[in-house]
Amino acid sequence: MNFQDTGLYTTDSKPPEALKQSFRNLMEPLLVLFNKAAGMVLKNKQFYIAYSIPGGVYGYFKNHSVSTGELEAIAGRIRKMIGQRENFRHEMLPLEKILRYFEANQRKDVIHLIKSKSFETEPEGLRLAHLNGFGELLLNHIQKNYRQLESFRLIPFHKGFFLIADPDFFDRVMPPKPETSKYFHGFEETEQTMMHLGIGSFAELNDIIRQERLPEFIKLSEAWQARRISLIAENILNHPGNPRLVFLAGPTSSGKTTSANRLAIELKVMKKEVLILSLDNYYHPHSAIPDDPVTGIKNFEQITALNLELFNKEISELLDGKEVYLSRYHFDGRGARPDKNPTRISPDTYIIVEGIHGLNPELWDKTMEIPSYRLYVSALSTLNIHDHLPLSTSDHRLIRRLVRDHLFRGYSFNETIRRWPDVVQNEYHSIFPFQESAHAIFNSALIYELAVFAHYAPAIADPEKAENEQIREEIKRLNRILSLLIPINPLDIPPTSILREFIGGSSFQYS
Repeated sequence: MNFQDTGLYTTDSKPPEALKQSFRNLMEPLLVLFNKAAGMVLKNKQFYIAYSIPGGVYGYFKNHSVSTGELEAIAGRIRKMIGQRENFRHEMLPLEKILRYFEANQRKDVIHLIKSKSFETEPEGLRLAHLNGFGELLLNHIQKNYRQLESFRLIPFHKGFFLIADPDFFDRVMPPKPETSKYFHGFEETEQTMMHLGIGSFAELNDIIRQERLPEFIKLSEAWQARRISLIAENILNHPGNPRLVFLAGPTSSGKTTSANRLAIELKVMKKEVLILSLDNYYHPHSAIPDDPVTGIKNFEQITALNLELFNKEISELLDGKEVYLSRYHFDGRGARPDKNPTRISPDTYIIVEGIHGLNPELWDKTMEIPSYRLYVSALSTLNIHDHLPLSTSDHRLIRRLVRDHLFRGYSFNETIRRWPDVVQNEYHSIFPFQESAHAIFNSALIYELAVFAHYAPAIADPEKAENEQIREEIKRLNRILSLLIPINPLDIPPTSILREFIGGSSFQYS
């Protein structure tokens, strides 16, 4: 069993902490192999890795419609290199030598990235991984696993291709006909919008900041998201069956709470009443949640940590028009307690249920007969590090969580990273397999937000404060990502922004 796009791998028989092989250490060497094979089969044809998909990436060639035969030839070259266990060279070079290498290889995207930042000091840890002149700029040392790479796939799709490092995960999450994937179309829609705005990479975001175009760009980014929320609200009201129950779900740090509040505002504008319920209010008492056998930490990421019977009872009574003393969780370990005042809703009230397990069928055990609308929220970033290296959606969410945990939850990065394997394990089992069952997907990623997190990183992510070498290397890797961006001061970010859920200053209330 593999955990895609998280940096962590585990198996059914071993706990998440037994980190045998990261997804990056499959995908990144495969990208280097693809770079060489494509360069040999399609000389001088530039390609672009657009974004991550479950188990791999989606990419396409610029100004060239790649044929099935060409992809088969590229795949054949990759298989040959894997069979021969072709040796990678990893070099940590001074910036000047990295620039000279990519200038010689006419990689304008990497040159643009490095020059757009204007490093005042030598950046730490940039790697050149190459095969006989076909090199990539990477941010961490990769450990190859040729045995696992043997199962890769390269298949034509849309105008380009899927390059899949983890076929098991791809098959588990993607629909039998990938062209119907709502998840993929969420990425595609975002990329088209970003192309219209003239931005698709770290370097282009740096250009916007340096050219003092940021205030307008923030407004455009926020307005685009607001428009998407408005369209989803219209879709809910026009949906067959008049679903009054809206399940809003997504992985951790996807911005679910702010998305729920903004959706509620849109529904209220359309003259509907709204009640927002958080699944967090239905946690069992800590004493009823077993410790993880390895970490000794309570695992709040599993759906079994929720009192589903209580949740279903309260939802049913609300929709029957009864007064309900709704459960509230007080984060004292004692579980939910009833509100002092009862809640009763009208026949015109929509209930938005927000939480990571909102698409899990176990949650619907007694509510499946009730018409519902399912909305999946995630940070589907299409802002790539360079043309051949997409930003992992999991890295995006982990950075969000690191900042929020530090600022508002009293957790250091040590605890956040230590808990991350449990988060990953739950997402693989209880969230990602159900994402395609959503009626709509909302992309909560803001195009500019990583540069805001770069503003916070120096104060909250000091590698010298790491508890062990594994955490130290992980925090250094995340710092490396953010170091490629010009930091943004958060003063200009509106109080209704999803980003405020992670950095504070929101006009919404968070329980």
